[in-house]
Order: sequence, then structure tokens, then C-alpha cells
Amino acid sequence: MRYYKWILFVVCLIFVFACNSDDSKYDQLVKNELSRGIRKDTLFQGLKLGMTSKDFYTHCWQMNKKGIFFAGPGNMSVSYKLGKALKYPAYMNFFPDFAHGRIYKMRVLFGYDAFAPWNKQMFADSLELDVLGLLKKWYKDRDFIRMTDPAKGTIFVQVDGNRRIIIGKYDEAHVKVDYTDLLIDEKNKK
Repeated sequence: MRYYKWILFVVCLIFVFACNSDDSKYDQLVKNELSRGIRKDTLFQGLKLGMTSKDFYTHCWQMNKKGIFFAGPGNMSVSYKLGKALKYPAYMNFFPDFAHGRIYKMRVLFGYDAFAPWNKQMFADSLELDVLGLLKKWYKDRDFIRMTDPAKGTIFVQVDGNRRIIIGKYDEAHVKVDYTDLLIDEKNKK
């Protein structure tokens, strides 16, 4: 009987350490990156963390006049066609969160144009790896680490200075990418 209790105890310890390893690795990564004191504000297509709301709307209007940005679904986001940047034609819809009139978070939803339930090759599993490959080209300074989130499943995270990028499946058709200025996010939590 003692033998089984001992095995159960060891299994529980292994489980606890396995579950906490991603969290501690992530916390250490954030601590190390923030301690560098380097700001990384670049997002995509001329957008930046810290951009004022007025500058954001002006930039999007200018990009719309050039035929690069469009109104997203329900006029609630901005849409950008990725063309041949991914394996299949795709789009990204985005809109920022503002703190004190400046962008501190950008929420982006990626999808393939021709997604349908019968196009299994265009499900979020494939799209997530495709988006990961694209973002690795866009943001080369740091690696993306693979983590397991209890609610989201497998996610990919990059922290470079103050900028955190998280890539994860949103539903069967979409991948969500969240950009966050960790310095502002920490202030907002307090």
C-alpha cells in the first residue's frame, strides 16, 4: 500500500512541475526582456505600439485611400489582404486597444479567404503554422516559444523588449494574434 502512495506522490509531483514549467519559463522570459530596457513598438504596415488614436485613424484612412486597408466585418475592424504571404490567399482583421489615447494592444484575426468546412487544409491548425511562419519573417530578433495554455491549447509567444506577441487558434477557421506593450499592460493591471 505504501508503494502505491509513493508512486502517486511522485506522479503528482511530476504533473505539478510539468504544468508549471511553461509559466515559469514565460515569467523568466518577460523579466529578462523587460530588464533589457529596449522598446520594440513596430507592429505591421506602419502601425506601432504607442501610436496615438488620431495617428492610427489617419494612417488607416491613408492606407484605405491607397487600396491597402479596408473596412472589416461590420465596420468594427480594419481589414488587410495578405495576398500570397501565406500558403493560401488570406486576410487579417485588426483593431487596437488604447490606454491614455495610445495603442497598447493590437488584436488581429487571421483567416484564409476560401475557408469552408470541407477545406480541411484551411482549418486553423494549418493556418496557425502558416501565420507563425509569416510572423517569424516579420519579427526576426527573437524566437517564438511554444507553450500550452489551459484554455487556448498550443500557443506561440515572442517577447522582445516591451512587445509581446501571442499566436493561437481562435476557432476552427481563425487564428488570433495579440500584440501587447507589456510596460503599459503591467501599469493597467495595477
